[in-house]
Formats: sequence, structure tokens, C-alpha cells
Amino acid sequence: MELSKSDKYLIVVGIIFCLALAVLSPYIASGDPDGLEKSAEDANVGEDVEAPVMEAPFPDYTYEPLEKIGEIGVLILGALITLIVAWGIGYALKRSE
Repeated sequence: MELSKSDKYLIVVGIIFCLALAVLSPYIASGDPDGLEKSAEDANVGEDVEAPVMEAPFPDYTYEPLEKIGEIGVLILGALITLIVAWGIGYALKRSE
């Protein structure tokens, strides 16, 4: 099955949107979020309840030595890894037909 021109256009626009969001998000995200981590702090749930099975390669979505550029790089890397994994799953499913 071949992708139509409009499908290819939609994929390219989606990739550009994801990369633009990765570049802009460190600048527009709140420095004081009120999500899951804040709720855990309010409930006095510590982070060290159990030792983690594996340490996160980029905790808090950043690479500390590079500050904002490190955040952008890690977000772009995550988007690209997600894209590659999705493409691989799609390719495997296509071959199994």
C-alpha cells in the first residue's frame, strides 16, 4: 500500500509540529508545575520509597550541563525515538500482512 501525497504531507507537517513543540516547550512551560509531582509532594509521598529499577537517562527531561539547549535536545531526541519506534511497529505490521 502506497501513501498518497496528502498522507505524506500530513506526516511531514506532524513531524515539523512535534519538533517545533520540542524547541518551544522549555520556554513556555511553567517553572512551577502543579501536576503529579506536586500532588505527591502535597501528600507527603517521597520519591525514594523504593530504589528505582533503572536510573532515568535524562531525569526531568533535561541534560543539565547544557541548560535550555539540553532540554531542547532531549525533547527532540525523545520525539525522534518515538517516531522511529512507531515506524518500526508499522513496518513490522505491514510485513506480517
